[in-house]
Amino acid sequence: MRTIILLFMFAACNPKPSSPDSAGAFDSSNEGEGGPDGGGDPTDDLPGISAASQDPGGCEEVAGSELPGAATMFHGEYWQVEGETWAGQEQWLIFSNAAWRAAGGDDCVVVWSASASETAPPACSGCDIGLSTTLSLDEGATTCDSELVSGLGDTERYGISRSSSGDSSWYFAESGDEFGAGYHTSTAMNFLTDPSCRWW
Repeated sequence: MRTIILLFMFAACNPKPSSPDSAGAFDSSNEGEGGPDGGGDPTDDLPGISAASQDPGGCEEVAGSELPGAATMFHGEYWQVEGETWAGQEQWLIFSNAAWRAAGGDDCVVVWSASASETAPPACSGCDIGLSTTLSLDEGATTCDSELVSGLGDTERYGISRSSSGDSSWYFAESGDEFGAGYHTSTAMNFLTDPSCRWW
C-alpha cells in the first residue's frame, strides 16, 4: 500500500477476513471528530470501524512453533477539504503476539498524514471516485521503533465504490484489486484491510 522497509524478514498469513463491522486502528478517535483537528466537520457523521482497535489474533505460531510476530492491519480515513482536495490519515496497526512481547516487543502504530486530489473513477468494480494520494510519515504520532520500520512517504492511487447504504469498498487504481472496506458520507470515507501476520 505504501513503501515500508522492514528491517526484519517476515512471512504473511491471513488469520480471518474482515468487513466494516468486524474489521480494525489503535486509535480511531479521529472518526466523528472532524479529523485530526477535531473541528467537528466534515467527519462528524462518518461511522467508525469498531474492529480498528481490536487485536484480530491468530498470529501466535507457524507450523506448531511459537514465533515473535504480530497481527497487522491498515486503517485509513479521508475527508473532503474543499472541491477536489481531500486530506486524511493512514495507520499501520501492529498487535504484538505473546512471543514478541516476551522478547521485549509491544503493540505499536505507524502513522502517515495524507493529502489527496480527487480523480476520475478508475476501472474498478463500481468505483465512482478516485483519489491520488501523497503520504508523509508522521514521526510524532508513530509509536513503532525506528529499528522496526522506516517510511519516507509514498504516493498511491485509489478507486472507491460508495454504495447508497453508506458502505465503501477500496481498490488499487492500477490493478483494480480490492484491499479494504469501510463507510462513507458525502464528505468523508474510511477503510480497514483484512488482518495479516508478520513474523520476525
